[in-house]
Amino acid sequence: MWDVLLDAFLDTLKLSWILLVFYILIELVEQKVAVKMNSKLKSSYAVAVGAGFGIVPQCGFSVLSSDLYSRRQITIGALLAVFIATSDEALPILFSHINEQGVWLKLLALIISKFVFALIVGYAIDLAFRFAGRKQSPKRETDIEASHEHIHTLEEHNEEDEHLHEDRDHAHEDETHEHNRKDNEEDDEVDIHKGCCGHHIDDGKESNVKKYLVHPLLHTLKILAYILIINIVMGVIVYYVGEERLATFMSKSGVLQPIIVTLVGLIPNCASSVIITELFLDGTVSFGSCLGGLIVNAGLGIAFLFKSNKHIKENFAIVGGLFVFAVVVAIAFHFIIPKF
Repeated sequence: MWDVLLDAFLDTLKLSWILLVFYILIELVEQKVAVKMNSKLKSSYAVAVGAGFGIVPQCGFSVLSSDLYSRRQITIGALLAVFIATSDEALPILFSHINEQGVWLKLLALIISKFVFALIVGYAIDLAFRFAGRKQSPKRETDIEASHEHIHTLEEHNEEDEHLHEDRDHAHEDETHEHNRKDNEEDDEVDIHKGCCGHHIDDGKESNVKKYLVHPLLHTLKILAYILIINIVMGVIVYYVGEERLATFMSKSGVLQPIIVTLVGLIPNCASSVIITELFLDGTVSFGSCLGGLIVNAGLGIAFLFKSNKHIKENFAIVGGLFVFAVVVAIAFHFIIPKF
């Protein structure tokens, strides 16, 4: 039993320096492109841009896209493109095993598959909305109705006391002007969101040492802790159950495996992507199951969608549609290429 714990610790330790270097590079990319993403996602190429940014292995972009969608500044197609392309911690973990046989091919296949599916779903959804004649407008009808109601109330006050209305009207105009100015500034300003380690994507408020060394180090330690726990659990299971029995059970689980793994991918935490990727590298789950789980795994993006977008039914429709698509893809690839 001590051998199992020692092997789990050593296997995890081997990945430490590779993950640290990778997360430092990710932090550099994140700091440089986060500002650009805010404007690019509002362009006519939003779906392709979302798919491209989603490939970058972290969940900050999915959170930003959820915020932009809740304010109707991007389309639902662009939002889904980011969600589908996002793999959270899967790519760094696969990259840390790149020297193992066949891992580079798995990494490439995963990136290409998720990018292609992100493009297909994103453009298909936006095209469907266009044909259906539904506008994905930045302004909500409820906001317009509230505005009309407010104006009507002011008119009633005007009939009661014209002089009092004039005083209030000046004050209201000043207040509205200031409010609109702040709203415009907020819309133009890039939202600074917290990543899964709690730090802000900011370009000037923190020292370079803290941004490019401390945060990546903390992120690395957090992911290594997840990996260590998974290695210990898998080691204990193999120790008591046996590798052959475990492989036989997973191979005979049929359609249940991709469904279960896809459900795990819905967990809004980077631990879920770590679990799925480690099981895939161990050969416990198929490429299809891994792909399905990572399609729905948008990091904290889905959780932030429910927080920022007040249309609950719409949120459930988005996540439900994403889950159904992921399950279909997972089952198809699970049976087409079970031994990849």
